[in-house]
Amino acid sequence: MGTRIFFFVIALGLVGAGVWAYHHDQELRKNSMQLNLGDPNEVVRQLLGDPSSEGPCGSLTAVPKGCADEYVYKYYYSTFNPQYEVVWFDSSGKVLGVQHVKTP
Repeated sequence: MGTRIFFFVIALGLVGAGVWAYHHDQELRKNSMQLNLGDPNEVVRQLLGDPSSEGPCGSLTAVPKGCADEYVYKYYYSTFNPQYEVVWFDSSGKVLGVQHVKTP
């Protein structure tokens, strides 16, 4: 009986993680389309949340001229074909561009 409960809890946890990942990715896709050039850093964090990684420009793609910082947001439901939203900022913290990236 204890073994069945254990495996049921594990299965429920996996289903819950899949549902969360799907919901996260849908929100990320929807909210990334609302970003505009010139939006401040605070608006990006308000719409998309904390980035999966943050750092210097050029971690995944070529960068626009004047890029000072980059946020990378990972799509969690795309395990076998990783996808990302990359947001570039200038030195004043304003959005320079947004790009959806799929790894080959």
